[in-house]
Amino acid sequence: MRSEERAGIVAAVLLLLWGTILTFPFHLFTVFLERIVSTACGVVLGSAPVIVVQIIKIVLLSGIEVFLLLVSKTRFACYIPVTALLTTSVSFVLRSIQTRSFDTKTGIALAVVLILTALIHLFRAEKILLWEGDIFIYSISIHLITSIVAAPLAASYALMDKILYIDHYHDTDMSGAFAGFLTLPAFVWGLFFMIILSLPVVYYSFSRKKA
Repeated sequence: MRSEERAGIVAAVLLLLWGTILTFPFHLFTVFLERIVSTACGVVLGSAPVIVVQIIKIVLLSGIEVFLLLVSKTRFACYIPVTALLTTSVSFVLRSIQTRSFDTKTGIALAVVLILTALIHLFRAEKILLWEGDIFIYSISIHLITSIVAAPLAASYALMDKILYIDHYHDTDMSGAFAGFLTLPAFVWGLFFMIILSLPVVYYSFSRKKA
């Protein structure tokens, strides 16, 4: 199967299942990335306007996704899942030590997926690893859609909060700072960013390793 076909299937399934228990481990990965980006922005940008900070955060997260897509064109593509899981797990352990608390659900989810990924590596199932890698990569897009479109929609309209179960997996409203800018609601700005940032993602989804 061509990489762009695989990407379309993965993105569609993630969009359908985001907010359910099945995508929880991948949500943890995107939350880890957002925390890293937020920390970096806080250190570098300091007291910069909130709108500027949010734009840079959104662009950086999308940039990480594009970078991973470029990696998925190389012989290192099969190592994307285990790298994503290990970095997320290390972050989880460090946060648990720092807060002196342990989230059992998170720990079990990460452990289960790590074990399964290790078994896939053990049996050298490269095609499965390519699929799993794409799940991690396109989880970033779904996380952004949730944070810049679904979250402000749910915040503005009570009915949408009940309909958009995808919104169950969002930690921050990344486009809330744009509410009222040029008289436009936040979710409209979110749609604008989503369309613009999807262009390089779609472009680099082509001509990668087949599975």
